[in-house]
Amino acid sequence: MASNEDISSDPTGDRDLRVQFARVFAQNDRWLYAYLVSLLGSPTDAEEVFQEVCVILWRDYDQFDPDTSFMKWASVIAHYQVRRFRRTQSKQAKPLSDAVVDLLADDAVAKADLMDSRRLALHDCLKKLPPSDRELVRNCYSDTRQSMKTVAELLGRPANTVYKAMNRIRRSLHGCIDRKLSAETLA
Repeated sequence: MASNEDISSDPTGDRDLRVQFARVFAQNDRWLYAYLVSLLGSPTDAEEVFQEVCVILWRDYDQFDPDTSFMKWASVIAHYQVRRFRRTQSKQAKPLSDAVVDLLADDAVAKADLMDSRRLALHDCLKKLPPSDRELVRNCYSDTRQSMKTVAELLGRPANTVYKAMNRIRRSLHGCIDRKLSAETLA
């Protein structure tokens, strides 16, 4: 087993690049999956292509320049894999032409920065919610993805009140995000 000194003295910097890539990848993997869903229209197809894209990204991680946009780099690879997937699926009906998929891909990449800004604003806005509202959001949108009916049962509240509370919270968060982004634009 290598000591910390052995690892940190890696002359190629390969380990540092891997670690840096892993962090950037972890920050953007959900965006990448959503991007694929927007291009393919099917979560099942997107999952299949996502796996292929991940293999390619990790295989070629050393070609990524950390000073550039990961989303743009990954989207080129993902777009190519979507086109490849669609060619292999040619026996099935294609709901969208290649030209439409190209337009969607360009649009998704162009909006990536906006979506990232909205995500960051959402994190700030969530912190401003009262603790009970934050807890309700956490229960409804955690990784376990429980239905609102299940959350209502767990909280001992009528499902209708949970739906109403979540609608109020969503409106509040949407307004907060819009105000925050407008203020940043004016600054």
